[in-house]
Amino acid sequence: MYYGADTLRYYMIGGTAPGIDINYNFDDMKVKHKNLTVLWNLHKFVIEMAKNLKTNPSELKEHGFDVEERYMFSRLNSAAKKATQIFDDCRLNEVPWIAEELFLDLSRTYIQLTREKSSMGSDEEKKTVLYTVYNVLYDCLKLFAPIAPFITEAIYQNLKHDFKLKADSVHLLDWPHCNDGQIDEQLEESMETASEIVQSALAVREKIQM
Repeated sequence: MYYGADTLRYYMIGGTAPGIDINYNFDDMKVKHKNLTVLWNLHKFVIEMAKNLKTNPSELKEHGFDVEERYMFSRLNSAAKKATQIFDDCRLNEVPWIAEELFLDLSRTYIQLTREKSSMGSDEEKKTVLYTVYNVLYDCLKLFAPIAPFITEAIYQNLKHDFKLKADSVHLLDWPHCNDGQIDEQLEESMETASEIVQSALAVREKIQM
């Protein structure tokens, strides 16, 4: 199967420590390719939700945060802080894990926890979900662009077209700013437990084909 340059970069950069030979593994490549599909689907989710709400998420303002939103923005700012330090220390091989955990958490935890709010909630609740997913994804693209430059650029160009963004490329955007005031380490730890429960439930649902 053909996976492409981004999957190879993503796998090779984070696959081992600098100076250590990597044992190429097709199964690991398949996992990375699947993760990139999750990232791609996140931006399709944003575009579809924005169309349904007839709203440009880049123009939305922070409003009505519940614990799920506070958690997700805590995760975003923690990730930006860690990634910045890792890049400054030239530990490039650790960056893919930071961005990967962020966008997988956005998909598998936040979106799962807010499914009812995004589908059956009020317009304001739906806009809060859209605001959160859009902004976390937007900054995640910046973190991940050095690792997977092609898919992040393709996603950004789609967002740029639909939401009239100004920058010509994801690679011309400013690096994400870390807001320490939004980081809540205790909340992140608590939500990790909730995420494990959600993932276990999803695994059971898949196993029994419900």
